Amino acid sequence: MIQACIAISLTVFFCCDAFAQQNTPSSDEATISFLKLKPRHGLFYMSMGSGNPQGDFQSNIGSGGFAFLMGGGYSFEPILPARYTGFNASLVLGAELGYVTLNKNKRPAAYYKFYDDYVYTNSVVPIDLFARLQLNLAQWVFPYAEISGGMNIYSATTDGEYRERVVRDGREEWETRTDEIYSARNVFWKYGIGTGVMIKLVENITLPNKASSMLLDIKARYNYGAKSSYQKVIDVDANGTTKVEEYANAGTDLLFVQAGIAFRF
Repeated sequence: MIQACIAISLTVFFCCDAFAQQNTPSSDEATISFLKLKPRHGLFYMSMGSGNPQGDFQSNIGSGGFAFLMGGGYSFEPILPARYTGFNASLVLGAELGYVTLNKNKRPAAYYKFYDDYVYTNSVVPIDLFARLQLNLAQWVFPYAEISGGMNIYSATTDGEYRERVVRDGREEWETRTDEIYSARNVFWKYGIGTGVMIKLVENITLPNKASSMLLDIKARYNYGAKSSYQKVIDVDANGTTKVEEYANAGTDLLFVQAGIAFRF
């Protein structure tokens, strides 16, 4: 009788323990929940879109063209008390580098024996430092506003293109080579204001302590450029002579509209 009571008691104990384990979150689940709320201090992004001259710059250079930007920074977060997990904010300090082809044209080098084509380009390399106030809405949506400052390196260039025969793995191939035959460069100082939103696409949790996410990043920034003197390549004649227009004390404002991918880690 005593043995039967002991057996019944042990059976009840183990059943209750198993039930409790099924209804208690595992340590991995608790860790994952913690990592989802863990601050992400790293930011890196790449985006493509358009760089659009404004005001005097548009009148002189044209409507603009393709723009590629990449940047990153450090996020100080959260800046509100940590208990606000559904709504919080961060301060992001970072830097950005890009390339904008404002306009690019090609014409045959009809009367020149060495080059096949002339390519003339007006472009900008933007370099910025920025400070961003970024909101965190339920760990999914991150609207932000930012201020920036830096410089645009403006280039008006003409390149001569030619094809050269090379041998690779025993086979003859033609490769396109380029020589810069004209260049005029200026630096425009600037400051800007921007706004955008990041929307989380993928979240990656790696136990025991790593968390990162990939986001869709959509943004716009207006750069107020200092007035400056610069040239615009407008044509290249058949002999390779570059024709330019010159502007003095003219505006250099640029509007960027971008979409791309961001990573928080």
